[in-house]
Amino acid sequence: MSLGTRPAPSVTGSTAPSRSAHLLEGAVVWLLGAYLFAQCLSLPVLIAGPSWALWPTLPDLLLWAALGCALLYHRPAGAAQQPVWQALVLLSVLAVCAFGVLFVMRDGHLASAVAFGLFQLYKLAQVLAMFWMVSRLPLRDKVLAHWGRAALAAFVLMVGSVAWTYFSPALPTALGQVLPHSLGSAAGPWGAYYLHNEPGLGAVGYNHGYVALQVTVLAALVLMLRPHRSNVWVLAAALVACFLSGSRAGLAGCLLFALLEWRHLPVRAGLLLGLLGAAGLAAAPWLDQQLGDLATRQSTLLDVGDTNNLAGRSEIWGHYLRAFMHDPYRLWVGSGFGSAINNRSNAHSTPLQVLYETGLAGLATFGLFFWVLIRRLFAAHTARSGVALGLLAGLWLTALTQETFYPNPAFGGSLPLLALALALALAPARRPAAPATQRQR
Repeated sequence: MSLGTRPAPSVTGSTAPSRSAHLLEGAVVWLLGAYLFAQCLSLPVLIAGPSWALWPTLPDLLLWAALGCALLYHRPAGAAQQPVWQALVLLSVLAVCAFGVLFVMRDGHLASAVAFGLFQLYKLAQVLAMFWMVSRLPLRDKVLAHWGRAALAAFVLMVGSVAWTYFSPALPTALGQVLPHSLGSAAGPWGAYYLHNEPGLGAVGYNHGYVALQVTVLAALVLMLRPHRSNVWVLAAALVACFLSGSRAGLAGCLLFALLEWRHLPVRAGLLLGLLGAAGLAAAPWLDQQLGDLATRQSTLLDVGDTNNLAGRSEIWGHYLRAFMHDPYRLWVGSGFGSAINNRSNAHSTPLQVLYETGLAGLATFGLFFWVLIRRLFAAHTARSGVALGLLAGLWLTALTQETFYPNPAFGGSLPLLALALALALAPARRPAAPATQRQR
């Protein structure tokens, strides 16, 4: 061998890293597909952690497993997701700073506020992990088809479980025998799910608004992942499930999302809504009084000006506003991430919750994040981004009276699923391959 000749690179050595990365990438795709399917059962499966809020669910375990695989290979995030990713990181940094404010204010119930603040940071870490993982994946047609089947199966099972638990307590009773539970206050709100069998919760969670939120986000994912299928029935099923969940805000948000999607197919959507209405009227004589009471409750959406329909929210909002008047300094820097526990109740309004815990600085950053997100979704100009914009419109309607976008225990579990949907919506549409004759030119 001459001195100027270099040995040929080892074929095995040059391809092994890429093969390993490909296998790890495939594992992430499979685990995220399993994560989507597991949404139909998002109750805790283990008693682990310092409190009921940290009892892990099957989606939690699958998310961390996927992250473990994603950390083992290198691939940059997609250019389309980069601006939103940077805004999301900025939002998380501000949340960490707001957590430090707890120790400056040192209000009553500091230990509880710290616990809630740490939980909210934990959920934000899940959001960051999910968005980062999906942004690094090459979303090929095969991947989207795999996720579409998983999301559709989870959606059908979720809607079925919501209907089942509305008409029968058998499912919560059965799950209560095998899932983590504890007598007394140690189980927190989960005790209500196991012991009281509240109707319409399915196998999703203990909060009615959260159940409706999960149904709506999962329906949006089915639409994104199955763009060439007839999905009118998906939104109809989501509306039925949100109605049975008992969440008025959730039903209103899902209805707005459905109307924005159905505007593309007005005739088909109108016929379907007519059939649903006729079926409801025909079945009314055989339905029990409980369903009639639910219909009366949901009909109060038509009279939003009546404060009696706010379920005490006007008093809660007044209490928060008086807290600002008593100490205007909190308006600028907030009371600390997790401090809502000092008011004995969350704000039941996302903007007010953000303002109370993180101040005007946090509210401005929160608004900046959504401004960047919506701009990028409009710029993407794909069918998936259109679905995401309609979904955000519906979710923001719910955010006026609940903490839809806030990582508290009642709603935080939906945020990683929403992060997956948004990262998917921001990805550019794959162009069909050019014919062979054109590629050879």
